Amino acid sequence: MRTRSAKALGAIAMLSATAMLFAGCAAGNTAPSSTDSPAAALPTVDWDAADAGDVQDGGTLNLAVGALPVNYNNSQIDGNEVDTNTLLSPTQGGPLRITTDGGTEVNPDYASSVELTSDDPQVVEIKLNPKAVWEDGTPITVADYEATWKALNGTNEAYQVVSTTGWDQIGSVEQGSDEFDVKVTFSSVFADWQSLFGGVLPASVASDPEVFNTGFTAKAMPSSGPYVISNIDATGQVVTLTPNPVWWGEKPKLDTILFKAVSQAQQGSSFANKEIDALYISANADLYATAKSREDAELQASGGLTWTHVTMNAKSGPLADVNVRKAVASVVNREQIAAAANTPVGVPAVTQGDYIFMNGQKGYQDKALPRDTAAAEGFLKDAGYTKEGDSWTKDGEALKLTITVPADTTTNIQRSEQVQADLGDFGIPVELTTVPAAQYFSDYVIPGNFEMVSFAWQGTPFPISAAEAIFYPVDSGQNFTGTTDERLGDLWTKANAELDPDKRIEIAHEINDTIWSYVPMFPIAPLPNVWAVKQGLVNYGAAMFGYSPVDWTIVGWKK
Repeated sequence: MRTRSAKALGAIAMLSATAMLFAGCAAGNTAPSSTDSPAAALPTVDWDAADAGDVQDGGTLNLAVGALPVNYNNSQIDGNEVDTNTLLSPTQGGPLRITTDGGTEVNPDYASSVELTSDDPQVVEIKLNPKAVWEDGTPITVADYEATWKALNGTNEAYQVVSTTGWDQIGSVEQGSDEFDVKVTFSSVFADWQSLFGGVLPASVASDPEVFNTGFTAKAMPSSGPYVISNIDATGQVVTLTPNPVWWGEKPKLDTILFKAVSQAQQGSSFANKEIDALYISANADLYATAKSREDAELQASGGLTWTHVTMNAKSGPLADVNVRKAVASVVNREQIAAAANTPVGVPAVTQGDYIFMNGQKGYQDKALPRDTAAAEGFLKDAGYTKEGDSWTKDGEALKLTITVPADTTTNIQRSEQVQADLGDFGIPVELTTVPAAQYFSDYVIPGNFEMVSFAWQGTPFPISAAEAIFYPVDSGQNFTGTTDERLGDLWTKANAELDPDKRIEIAHEINDTIWSYVPMFPIAPLPNVWAVKQGLVNYGAAMFGYSPVDWTIVGWKK
């Protein structure tokens, strides 16, 4: 997944990809991009920007998500999908927000100051805005921050959290001069501390694991943003957002935001028929062509922090052998997949070979296994396989694999079909198993009910700390691979405690090399943010995730 919240607990899983949310340093700590890479050629923001005075009062914005959330708590693992974050974004906010250059700044709606007041021990003090309240009128106070820390720090395994990264390095959350003065003391240095405070929960939610895990499967989380979810129509598959009546900031412009559940296969026709006002195209050539046919459509493209991949389940079966995983990674033609996805939508076709940094970002190193069928043959022989006719066999059993794909997600299916073709030509037949898109993550990816899956990770401007939960530990809520390397624990501890950006990058290189040594997944390509929007829509559209979060108070229609 998709996007525009400052919440940065970890990467976010996306369905829609090439053929669905990585999510480095402190204020100003995001490593700048290198202009030498074609991936850096796209702007960070490409939407039509307008000042609040130039935006109409009123109106409706119609948007699409692939499916309604299975959990409206996006700090709970089932809620960690980009569609869910997109839908909740107008209802959430925090004391820090990301700027267009990847830095952070204080969000005055939620805080008057956020300061690192001590390095040893590391102490962050947040002066909250006393006007900030939950939608029931309850003030947002230190009690909410303390309860959120206790829920997300991993000490109580009853909480099914997205990630404990950073929260597990906090030693205490205490009241300062009053309940609006939050003092966070870390037990060990956490360099990406700014990533933590965008997803604070009400104490009433965070204090009860049952409420946290299952309390919001059919109802919305309490709003702390300019909009509230006023209706969830499960039958009609529409979620309605209206202005938050207790919102204390600038009055939002729109009267209504409607999020409609529309499968990826149908979103193009919905946009063409003017049923929705914005269309996330990504690298879908069919959607691109359909969007161009609408006379009042404006096409936009920006860079992004999203990358596609193939994740392999190493818990059991053939893929439990690292040499089989290396063979698979050496066979798939990533360059062809990238070209097939990006060229038709007019953006650079580049591959992704780093597990931490994006192509074009400072620190990026392409350590991907090259496409080499001879090397792949050697890996399979090391795993005990022999070539018999058109098959690879071991102990009399032919090597075959499956890849699980979500129904009606054209780009995901196209990419999986290319993986299937490459491996099939090499002698490893692959069966595509199609499952309902709405249950793809909750019933298949998260519980490890697959051999291979291919979706996308969409992340935040804090790539080093955010990547940790995908690979370590083995039972992390985001590690779907079923394997890890124990060396990663110490490496990430060092990286998260290192305040020098260059030294952090050096440690990140060690992390990248370590992951490539056991290949739990292999990256394919970075995805651009290609959008089509109805002309007149301002302050919403193509923008690099995290670098320019949507200001929902000024999203609307140009005067």
